[in-house]
Amino acid sequence: MMNRGEVQEYIEERYPGFTVKSKTTILCRNSHIFMLDLCQGPIQDKIVVKISRNYQPREVALEFANLSRFYHGCKDGAVSSPKPLFVDEEKGILAMSYVHGVNLAHMLHEIRPASLQYLNCAVDLSGIALAKFHTLFRREEDEPISIDCNAPEDDINRFLAESQERMGECNLKYMVTPFFDFTSWNIIIKNIRSKRGMMLYLIDFPRRDYVCTPHLDLARFRFGLELIKQFPPAKFFGLNRWDADSLFDRFLSSYCREMHVAPSQDDLWLIARARLANIRRAQDLARKGRCGWQPKLEQAYLQTFSRQWLNQGDVFSKWPRMGRAEKA
Repeated sequence: MMNRGEVQEYIEERYPGFTVKSKTTILCRNSHIFMLDLCQGPIQDKIVVKISRNYQPREVALEFANLSRFYHGCKDGAVSSPKPLFVDEEKGILAMSYVHGVNLAHMLHEIRPASLQYLNCAVDLSGIALAKFHTLFRREEDEPISIDCNAPEDDINRFLAESQERMGECNLKYMVTPFFDFTSWNIIIKNIRSKRGMMLYLIDFPRRDYVCTPHLDLARFRFGLELIKQFPPAKFFGLNRWDADSLFDRFLSSYCREMHVAPSQDDLWLIARARLANIRRAQDLARKGRCGWQPKLEQAYLQTFSRQWLNQGDVFSKWPRMGRAEKA
């Protein structure tokens, strides 16, 4: 893994004549993120360099290809991604433009948000963003669900196998390459001075070429909302500014309007089943190999409530529940 100085030298070789200054380094579970300033006289630009840990070159290359495909497919609306700059798959390096904004997870954690209406707008736009992704990454209708048996994702693979039995009565039966980690942590919201007032950027694009229906991504967003509810501000301090059911109803409604389809009860069952797979996945550290202290600490925390969380009765949003989305 390259250190800060090595990253600066590497980028200066990529951008001759520029001086590179490292502003921030973020150590993530699966990568190191470097926020860099590129300076040349009065010219100053910001870029983000992501270096994967335990990477496979083909996975880094696929993430960059997916980022590029989405960026070029969504350049004119309120949804986009950071601009892709370059990739060096052999070194595990992916570079993109810097986006000045706040991720949706931070907005959901805030004790005193600017506006609940603003949060609702961000969730509406998140549903549109996922619909745009699924539209761009749609597969052939007769393409079978693809399960990567070599990937250490047993709970997800089991869900994908089971979901094939329910597809007959589903309305969301088109095949897509799933985003896989479509959560509020990977959604950046930016204020802009226009009538639109808001821009959404997706980050952390998929590295594996799964094929499945949209239920996996929809459930992942739902799981992310519930996971935020387990963090101390909501779980221990009693802060309850937003309701997971209502907010997910709003997200699902926005997604379905954009895709021009209404989910059936079987669709809801598959989303609920995928949600359970994500909860179990959060407890499974074996898939990470030698994972370090951060995932172990997270697991210890999750285990304090995860059994009860898994054994909840009917906690999934019923569809439709008239008026719920508007009141989120």
